Amino acid sequence: MNRLFKFLLVLTVLTLSLSACGQTATQSQPTEPQTVRETVTVKETVTVKETVVVPAEKVTVRLSGWASSPAETALLESLLYKFSVENPDILVKYEPITGDYKQVLLTSIASGTEPDIFYVDIFWWLELAANDALLPLDDLMKASGVSRSDFIPALIDAFTYEGKTYGIPKDFNTLGMFYNKDLFDAAGLAYPTDDWTWDDLRDAAAKLTDLSNPNRPVYGFCTPPDPGRFPVFVFQNGGTVMNSDFTDTTLDSEAAVKAAEFYASFRTNQIGALPSDLGEGWQGTLFGKGQCAMVYEGGWLIPYLRDQFPNTKYGVVMPPAGPGGEGNLIFTVAWGISANTKNAEAAWKVVNFLTSEASQKAVLESGFALPSRQALQNSDYLKNNPNSAAIFNGSFFGAKPFFWGSVGSDVNDQMSKALERMFKENQPASEAMKQAAEAIRKAMR
Repeated sequence: MNRLFKFLLVLTVLTLSLSACGQTATQSQPTEPQTVRETVTVKETVTVKETVVVPAEKVTVRLSGWASSPAETALLESLLYKFSVENPDILVKYEPITGDYKQVLLTSIASGTEPDIFYVDIFWWLELAANDALLPLDDLMKASGVSRSDFIPALIDAFTYEGKTYGIPKDFNTLGMFYNKDLFDAAGLAYPTDDWTWDDLRDAAAKLTDLSNPNRPVYGFCTPPDPGRFPVFVFQNGGTVMNSDFTDTTLDSEAAVKAAEFYASFRTNQIGALPSDLGEGWQGTLFGKGQCAMVYEGGWLIPYLRDQFPNTKYGVVMPPAGPGGEGNLIFTVAWGISANTKNAEAAWKVVNFLTSEASQKAVLESGFALPSRQALQNSDYLKNNPNSAAIFNGSFFGAKPFFWGSVGSDVNDQMSKALERMFKENQPASEAMKQAAEAIRKAMR
């Protein structure tokens, strides 16, 4: 028992001693810092930046014109949509005007609420330019590389005042001579060409006239008392309707009187007729029916015939030349920009887009109107559509704007009345034109 006790006692003391020594060693020998190294394979360093897109503030541009057909409106809206895609910083608000477009527009200009961009009709545009209601476009055109020479001369000149450009023509029409192929074939006549003269027109009209059926007479050439048709003959005879600065009329000049005599001679000689003689208000309908073998009409007759008289076979050439050479009328509308716009550059971007070659090509191929860009004269569309090409090319040969100055409405009214007196009262052309000229001068006082 004593030996065992002594052994346990020694073992306990030894254990305590070793424990105490271990603690002392730990405290008296602080651990040195250790560096832990890891081997890492770095393949690529990527810096990620978060970009916050803040939308730019849109510039709003108001655009207006008269209400048109649903199809033509859809075409314009499609072009405006394309513009918005290419120019997301510009918002175009299309605001068509119904009713009396000119009056509504003039009222808005007077009150300072007019749109930034609006239709400007050739018939009354000058009063806007002369009264500083339109913005001159030449500087904006130059800055964007647009030249007046890009457009048909007669069209761009039509919206030029005192050497400045006040409108970019959006489209146009001239008059072409439509002829009925079946009637020409039946009469054994060769089809008209662009080289025809007044003599050719008169001779063909006589041969095409067939009055054997009183219920359905056929006349060679229809001659409406229309101020949108008759002036072509004045131009072809070397005359004018107004003088160069629109301060006087020239309807009583010898050239105008002789043109009126020739125009009236078709009905007098019973080889032509008024639409009213045949129970219609428009010669386009009579042409479709085959009762007028030849008529002067614009490109608008093409879709009308397609829809209303699809079986009518016809062709179109430029109007025959008179003793004074070629002559035609230009009907056109321009895009104008308000002189009061606060967003001139944005408004110009819209106008430039709508009158660009690409947009004009879309208008041409739609069949609604003809483009004002010269470059499209050689387009595939016109090559494949000779009837439209004839009307397009008419703008290069003696064409003058359908514009008579500040008293244009009076001029049109008096021309119509003079022709009516000649046709229905047998008033001599010299007296009819003199009476018309006096009435116009009175309106100008």
